[in-house]
Formats: sequence, C-alpha cells, structure tokens
Amino acid sequence: MPKFYTGQGDTGETSLFGCPQKVSKTNPKIEALGAVDELNSYLGVCKSLAADENVKKALLGAQENLFIIQAELAGAEKRLDEAKLKSLEKTIDELGEFVGPITKFTIAGGEPLSAHLDYARAVCRKAERFTAELQEEAKPPLGGLAPKWLALAYLNRLSSLLFVLARYTNKKAGVSEDHPAY
Repeated sequence: MPKFYTGQGDTGETSLFGCPQKVSKTNPKIEALGAVDELNSYLGVCKSLAADENVKKALLGAQENLFIIQAELAGAEKRLDEAKLKSLEKTIDELGEFVGPITKFTIAGGEPLSAHLDYARAVCRKAERFTAELQEEAKPPLGGLAPKWLALAYLNRLSSLLFVLARYTNKKAGVSEDHPAY
C-alpha cells in the first residue's frame, strides 16, 4: 500500500527544488508556493461549480498555468511564456465585451459561482502579493531563481479574469450587480 506522507516536514521545515538544505515553512518562497497552491485548489472548486464551458475552459487554462508558475517559484527551469499571458488577456477582453464596462465598485455575491469567483480573485491577489514579496527578497541559498516579472503579470491579469468571470456568471444567470451605497 502506498504511503501519502513522508514525515519529513514534521519539524516545520521543508526542502526546495535544487536546494539541499532545509528551509522554514515560513520562508517567503514557501509562502508564495502555498498561496499559488491555495489559488489553484480554489479554482478547482470554482470549476467544479461551473456549467458554462467558457468558464470551465478559462479556469482549467489558469490552473495549468499556475502549475508552471509553481514550478518557476520552486526553482525549476520551466517558465511561463508571453503567449500564455497574451491568451489570458484575450480571454479577459472577450468576456469583458459581454459584461460591459465597469463604472462602480461591485459587491461580491449574486449567483453562487460568482461569489466563489470573487473569493478566488481575493486569493489570487494574496498569491500575487506573496510572489511580489518573494521577488523582492529572493536571495541564495533559497535555491532556484527569483520569479520573473511574467509570473507576477500573469497573477495580476488572472485576478482581472476572475473579476470578469464573476460578472459574466452573474450576467448569464440574470443576476444584477450590487454596488456599495457609501
């Protein structure tokens, strides 16, 4: 029977790709990896709730690209390429045409999937912040390379996609947007 645990992380330390020494699980690189993993997992929740093929396709593509970002953050040679960022921007533009311009802040909620997508957007912003912090602080002996600007740009655009998808989902369901009254 296979084991799904090693017990190697029981001391609050873990190892990174290409780095023989262990680092604290509070290390900025581990924080960034964890935040991107959390985002990827939550996109899976959103995808499981989606009936619309455009939403499913966009979320699956984002999940696959988040694996590339995780590999990059961990120090692997794999890098996100410019074409993936451009494809994401194209999807945002296409779905944005359907939902129309935004002129006011919107309150999260409406259709249940929309609420989940809004939460995913906030999780994405957290992953972006941790990744930006890592880029500022990354120095040897953390192993691997600091994340490149493209990973940060992708996370930034992904939060925009999630915002547009939340609006798209509400509009497709016939749910009107709520705006803060201030």
